[in-house]
Amino acid sequence: MTTPNPLSRPLVATATALFVAGVVTGTSTYLARSDAPVVHHDGTSAWAVHLVLTALAAGAVVVLAARGRLRATLLAPLGRSAGRRVRLTLRTAARRPGAALRALVAVPFAALFLYGFWRAGEQVVAGLDPHFTADAWGGPSYLGAMYCHYLDGALLMAVAALALHGLLLGRGVLRTGVRTSSGVGMVEAR
Repeated sequence: MTTPNPLSRPLVATATALFVAGVVTGTSTYLARSDAPVVHHDGTSAWAVHLVLTALAAGAVVVLAARGRLRATLLAPLGRSAGRRVRLTLRTAARRPGAALRALVAVPFAALFLYGFWRAGEQVVAGLDPHFTADAWGGPSYLGAMYCHYLDGALLMAVAALALHGLLLGRGVLRTGVRTSSGVGMVEAR
């Protein structure tokens, strides 16, 4: 028996389009690179900070994996439930001031989350330009800069997704359509 795809097609399409747009932007940046000699300034790589962030991220991954929640947590921001909650919040915002305020507060977090896909795409090709990574965190190497930028991006996206989880309506709706005690007063029919 196969399990249904837990991902939201519109959210995955948006993330993919932003990643591809980032690759296009990165390609443009790479093609416009300078021929001037690359100069790296010591002390700009921020490896100490990123080693601490790596340990914290690894700890979170271990805890989630031990609880059997790693896959679900990683897929949740692009899941069908997230898509339903975005639609519910936007639909309700047109009728209720509280929901409109939630939607307004969610905009910067949604922008940060979506920006992460674009930035990840840009880094793929633009990072091949030594000027792009010379004084970057993790630089001056391509792999070091990729590691640090992807780690930073993933952590920022995780914080944004967590904030959106708290802001979007519909968190208390169970799959059966029964409202829980922590519900927001809306039940979405399947």
